[in-house]
Amino acid sequence: MKPRKPNHRTKGPGPNIIRAWFDTVFYNSLQGLATERDFLERKNWTYRFKRRRLEYIGRMAEHLPFRANENLDQFLSFYPETGQLVAEHDNAVGRLFEVCAAFHTAIVGSPSFCRIFDEVEAELGAELRNNFGAYSERADFQGILGEYLVNNVVELPDTYATSRLWNHYRGQFARALSAPELAGPKQATEAAGQVLLEVVGKLDALLRATMLQLSLEHDVPLVAEVVSGRE
Repeated sequence: MKPRKPNHRTKGPGPNIIRAWFDTVFYNSLQGLATERDFLERKNWTYRFKRRRLEYIGRMAEHLPFRANENLDQFLSFYPETGQLVAEHDNAVGRLFEVCAAFHTAIVGSPSFCRIFDEVEAELGAELRNNFGAYSERADFQGILGEYLVNNVVELPDTYATSRLWNHYRGQFARALSAPELAGPKQATEAAGQVLLEVVGKLDALLRATMLQLSLEHDVPLVAEVVSGRE
């Protein structure tokens, strides 16, 4: 995607401002988008039911360090086309959160999921609660397992308290997703994730092209300083 010339009535930005944009806006934004792309391609939406958010997917401003949002606003004032794409990205993030939350609610309320949970609970007995760390409520147990289903978690590392339980019973819990009442929420979640993935690709390409254009036109290095990795 080819960037357009800055749309601004005042004098264009100089090298110092561009350097600040590179260091605070571009690099952090591109890193955030790369993280989002990685999770989105794996259909792991990083939904967290307790915190009511997507952990590693968020509005563009959330990927920037403290007060760098002022530089982002300044940059977008010169490049409104990019601002429109940022708004599209942020709206897609909001939509993905909404459908993830709805999907999670549908899962933990699904008779199929509850039946499987009851079967596992009957098999493990009192030992079940030992797999959830500090959590002690049945609703939390179900919420955590439902979260894994929303995020398409395949296998958990040993550092997770729930790893032994989930890695052993994942197949059983995953069968709950074939219930008719979950087909709609599941499809809506995947569709929202695909929309966001496409926007992430467009925004990444536009930011990289704009960065290169600014670098060449204003003689501002893409990287301010290179430190050798050799001792």
